[in-house]
Amino acid sequence: MKSREHFLQRTFVTGLVVFVVSMLGITSYTLWLHRAEALSRGFEVSAMHAQNIEDLLTQNLHVTELIAANTLVQTSGMQDSKQVLNSFAATLSRSPFLRSMSLLDDRGRITISSNPANVGIIVPTEDYLPPAMGLTENLRIGETWSGRDFASGRAASSQNPVERDALSFIPVIQTRVSGGRKLTLLLAFNTDYFVNRVSLQLGAADGVIEVLRYDGSLMISSCPDMLPASRQAYVARDLKLSENEFGQFAQDYDKGRKVLTAFRASRLYPFVVVTHLDREYALKHWVSEAQTLLGVVALVLASITWLAFAYFRRQLQLSAQRAESERLQRINATVFDSSAEAILITDMESTIISVNPAFTRVTGYEASEILGHHLSEFLSAASALIFAEHVFERHDAARNGTQTVDASIEGQLVCRDGHLIWTEILSTPERDLKGSIVGFHRICRNISERKRMEDQVRQLAFYDPLTQLPNRRLFDDRLRQVLASSKRTGFYGALIFLDLDNFKPLNDTHGHRVGDLLLIEVAGRMRNCVREIDTVARFGGDEFVVALGALSADRKESALLAGGIAEKIRNALSEPYRLRVSGEDGSTHVVQHCCTSSIGVAVFSGQEHSQDEILNQADAAMYQAKEEGRNRVCFYTGSSGFVLE
Repeated sequence: MKSREHFLQRTFVTGLVVFVVSMLGITSYTLWLHRAEALSRGFEVSAMHAQNIEDLLTQNLHVTELIAANTLVQTSGMQDSKQVLNSFAATLSRSPFLRSMSLLDDRGRITISSNPANVGIIVPTEDYLPPAMGLTENLRIGETWSGRDFASGRAASSQNPVERDALSFIPVIQTRVSGGRKLTLLLAFNTDYFVNRVSLQLGAADGVIEVLRYDGSLMISSCPDMLPASRQAYVARDLKLSENEFGQFAQDYDKGRKVLTAFRASRLYPFVVVTHLDREYALKHWVSEAQTLLGVVALVLASITWLAFAYFRRQLQLSAQRAESERLQRINATVFDSSAEAILITDMESTIISVNPAFTRVTGYEASEILGHHLSEFLSAASALIFAEHVFERHDAARNGTQTVDASIEGQLVCRDGHLIWTEILSTPERDLKGSIVGFHRICRNISERKRMEDQVRQLAFYDPLTQLPNRRLFDDRLRQVLASSKRTGFYGALIFLDLDNFKPLNDTHGHRVGDLLLIEVAGRMRNCVREIDTVARFGGDEFVVALGALSADRKESALLAGGIAEKIRNALSEPYRLRVSGEDGSTHVVQHCCTSSIGVAVFSGQEHSQDEILNQADAAMYQAKEEGRNRVCFYTGSSGFVLE
């Protein structure tokens, strides 16, 4: 008897140790797996920010290159410096991301400039990237300058970078040779315009976004402690831009800060965008989940250990087989009740037989309110349809004996207070002694946070972060749908291209915060002027577009309808604005502002035009409206020219 007791005691202790070690191992593996998933999501978010900023800068530099090329073509035919200055002024009025435009002679001296104070200043351009290859016409980017313009600034360097909180700009040049005459255009690229956009992408506490030249010279940073023109050694050491266009890695950043770094090099210009997402920020939700899981596991292990010792003392005289069987039953019951995951048991028809306390905590339903009801009664209408199809397929497979693996679906669970939570329902078949499936254990895992992150990524990818309007990428898709519908139905559509008149003076006078408030108000007014089926989008700056579909099968009637909507928008935007601005001391003041708009309209049929043609037509009509005096609507009429509404 003694030897049997010793054997049972050794067996009990060994079994308990194995169980605890297994639980700790499973818990450690689960935490490691969830941590890896959180880091992976963090890298995805970091890469997404890098791609968005790279797309933004590449698009604006491409626009700058087009502006420079067009300006050089016009300038090459001008003999009068006054004509050149008029051309510069007209270009700058449409380009808020440029501060000045100047012409250089062969020695790098400014001869003509939109800022007269710049004339006579020598600007060395030998170290601009990409390196000059003969008489190149490529846009070349120099190191950052400190100051507002060349006359009031200085060329910064890694030894003498831009001071903290000082203004800065990036010099870029474009060279053109025509008829043996070499013209070099020097432009001051406004970094403040992009710092605000970069700061909207990622908060300073959550990470840092940097824009650097290929040689590691810092151009733009969302962190005020990073000085423009300072040299970042990790660019050459870690990025390997000659081999990789994009990539990601973990690194120790400023002052030992652990970050998830993602980078993306521009396809057209010599700069790279690097996003440093704070690792603590990426792991914030994982830390919370880990603390909860460890607390639950500790409680479960303590409870199981205590119950096992109590059980051993009470059942020591029983046979080893009966004692082990009862111990396993108690362990299973404890795990079911103590699990942090919501678990329910259903029969073959999905009628609920049992639920654990976690399900009650998550949903708010008491067991008495749930038992005997069909699971689909607690799902949203759309999720109930998906679940019904899932049940039909899985139960049919179970009856045929072909189901061999667990299955899961995602749906929305309706809690007792009416709010919805996204849930992953993992169904495991329960079998009797003969191996036949008699019911299902269903684990309901809350995935609302993951869904929220996915929605956030989708929002950042397809919507303008300031106005929440569709961005250029989403608008292209919407316009493609309008064209397809027009081609299928024969109904005409229209594209409205809108630009705010004299928007730049508002920014210069009151600051970009007031300008942003105006853009938000403009977006709201435009939404109220169109139909539900129409799309309002922001291309950037103060440019907005509207796609109108299904107007009429008659072109003239479609033009009248589109003109009415455009006129409605113009009148709405002409109403005075009261912009409430909050100061740093908590006070608020109201800025009153009147703003008009120049609107171009292009009526189209899906069988006649491509997307680019329609956009170019509406853009041309908009510029015609500006030339006609602004605050008006102008139609593009093809060979007939332009018609004012």
